[in-house]
Amino acid sequence: MIHRYFTKRQYSPMNTKGFTLVELIVTIVLVGIIGTFTTLFLYTGLSGYLRARDTAEGALKAQIALDRISLELRDINAISAFNASPDPNPSIDYTSTTLPGQRRIRYDSTNNEIFIRIGGVGGDENLLLDGVRSFAMTPNYADLNYYSIGGNVVEAINVLFTVGEINRQFSTQIFPRNMVPEPP
Repeated sequence: MIHRYFTKRQYSPMNTKGFTLVELIVTIVLVGIIGTFTTLFLYTGLSGYLRARDTAEGALKAQIALDRISLELRDINAISAFNASPDPNPSIDYTSTTLPGQRRIRYDSTNNEIFIRIGGVGGDENLLLDGVRSFAMTPNYADLNYYSIGGNVVEAINVLFTVGEINRQFSTQIFPRNMVPEPP
């Protein structure tokens, strides 16, 4: 009897094993929902990381530019021309006690770039920072030499710019170490 049971098994359509069409559709829908949320989670994390990286990189470039401008203007001893803000392209032509030659810092509002030129009119002009949406450079003049008869001198130079890619303002106030007469 045992032998007959194993050899003659009866199969009916209701007794088959496996997945039905409804079970397969439910499984596919659940996998789709899980995949959608996983993709959304990964996209949000990756885009946040990329935005933070770009912001940090832009802020670092802006801080380096601000430090370089401060270094350039801290030791000035003469200003030959100063086109201050509200001029759309502010610039300053100057000489320094520590840096060689005639120098110039200028903003190009057409290309949104800050340049430093070393040397006279034909000197090398180097890009300092690009992607600058706005740039302002304004001097403060005061009579700091109380004991001599003379005019005003440059008390401070205010520099302010906005970097477009991170939409942040960077500013500094530079106090020249020398008594620099007000330019003509």
